[in-house]
Amino acid sequence: MAFASDPLSRLPDELLEAIVIYLPPADTLCFGATCRRCNKATYEPLVWRRHCLQEWKHWESRHEIKDKIKLPPAQVKWRLLYEERRETDRHARSIFEALLESQQHRIKRLEQVARFGYDVKDLFLKQKNETPDDAHDVLARRYHATVILGQIHRKTALEKWNRLQLKQMVKLEEVLGAYDLFVLSGREGDLEDMSREFDRIAERIRATDPNFDHFSIRNKAVRVAKFLASEGLVGNPSEDDYHALRNNFISLALFESPHSSLPLQSVAIYCAVARRLGINAKPSNYPHHVHAVIEAPTEVDLNGKPRPPGEDIRPEDSAHIMHMDPWRSSSEVPRSFLAARLVQMGAPAQQHNHHLSPTSTMEVALRTGRNIMNSVQVARDRDRHRGTPRQPPFPDIESAWYSMLWAMLVLGNGTQSRMPRMRQVLPYLIEHFQAHFPEDLNLIEEIVLPMFEREREQQVLNHLITTSRVADAKMRTPIRRPTDRHGNKMGVAFTIGTHFQHKRYGYEGVVVSWDDRCGAEERWIEQMGVDELPRGREQPFYRVVADDKSIRYVAEENIAPSSAAPSEAILELAGRYFKRYDKATRKFISNIRDEYPDD
Repeated sequence: MAFASDPLSRLPDELLEAIVIYLPPADTLCFGATCRRCNKATYEPLVWRRHCLQEWKHWESRHEIKDKIKLPPAQVKWRLLYEERRETDRHARSIFEALLESQQHRIKRLEQVARFGYDVKDLFLKQKNETPDDAHDVLARRYHATVILGQIHRKTALEKWNRLQLKQMVKLEEVLGAYDLFVLSGREGDLEDMSREFDRIAERIRATDPNFDHFSIRNKAVRVAKFLASEGLVGNPSEDDYHALRNNFISLALFESPHSSLPLQSVAIYCAVARRLGINAKPSNYPHHVHAVIEAPTEVDLNGKPRPPGEDIRPEDSAHIMHMDPWRSSSEVPRSFLAARLVQMGAPAQQHNHHLSPTSTMEVALRTGRNIMNSVQVARDRDRHRGTPRQPPFPDIESAWYSMLWAMLVLGNGTQSRMPRMRQVLPYLIEHFQAHFPEDLNLIEEIVLPMFEREREQQVLNHLITTSRVADAKMRTPIRRPTDRHGNKMGVAFTIGTHFQHKRYGYEGVVVSWDDRCGAEERWIEQMGVDELPRGREQPFYRVVADDKSIRYVAEENIAPSSAAPSEAILELAGRYFKRYDKATRKFISNIRDEYPDD
């Protein structure tokens, strides 16, 4: 009788289902526990489909989520899928909390979490972007969430490049967008974001004229260029900034204002949109300035006229091949103009067809890597003159350089002639990995090591991997502050977390470890003139993180504690070692107390 008097039991099924629509997942489960009819309403596939799609934007490809969305709801086990994703989040969060508590097994735990891939991207975007400023471990939480997102992205990038290497199907914008995955740092612009944006742009172009699909290829090609130019999605409004690092990344041209890019990226954007509109557009291998090459389909020429079966196409035939330069103009570029420019450059006549024809995706990818290398060198030269900015630069120079090193190592591999180049790149990659991306140990183990199988580098790589694993698993030996015979602490003036400015060079930094006297090798001591310092080598020395990301070894007499607030650049870096910054003490709160318990 109690059940019969329950007001819910008197509501029609349609109203119960309407109530469920407005409930969050946890309340949906509680509502389902109230009575059989409510429970039935909460089992509707549409309910859990909505929860899945509202709760998580990012999905691993194995879920085939795009295909599931198109199916009738009853054909997909949406509730089971929701429970699987919720359990993945719970497990990943548990590992993450343990990772924050101890340095021991930190790399191992990072790898465990990153192995979930895009199924945990939403979780760690929230950790990065929504952790409140007053959280007790805000810096550590944001930093390590960013590290996990970075490894997920880099692994995805390397998978795309591996597909290209194996001559498997991979889109041009995915291959170039893989570079973006190294620098995103949780921002909008991963491969799925770019794909959706290209789809959206293509639909907007198609919507400009109801007869668009009936236009000739030539007409369509010009209209695409005009639309992209009108939206500011191609070109560079400030050619003084031509070599700016940001111009090498497609996602920044799409999602960051002002939109700017190099010719290669503008052409890649053009080709990605054009392909979605039925236009066969590919980049050329033109020297110094990439153009788009548009080829007619087999049935009709570029003007829409039928083509005779088996007709031979000559490269100079403008009815079948056209050139566009979306970076500079919305108009077609005559082949004769491009050929004349090649003559002016001194390009041999027998190479003209090579420069004016579509090039391979592999060559475009390698060309992008070379462009990034040039842009990084320009950026480093600039920073040497300007000094390190208080705001961390975006895109990050070290991440961009890392992307180039990986591309130079991975792409083009497969022939014995590649081995000398791989050997040339490897030391730089390993050095950068150790300095800035130690969490990528599994990528070194799974990707780099097999590339040098039965080569002399294999033993060195095996040793690196083994020692890194041992160090990660090892409990840190506590380092106690020196004391006098009465137990009073003495000798080392500054603690872990001291925020300072270098007295001589002026850079900003934070102390992450110390020695009670200089512990460097004799050669370094001589090179740096340590014995010429007023207090010499017997004074304490500190290992510090500087605002340019470098790790430095600094004499105590050169450290001046700072009363100024830490820069954003330092705050981003500090999370590797510290929980938060304490404004009252003007120090960072250590997250490595297992190693320095007195600090």
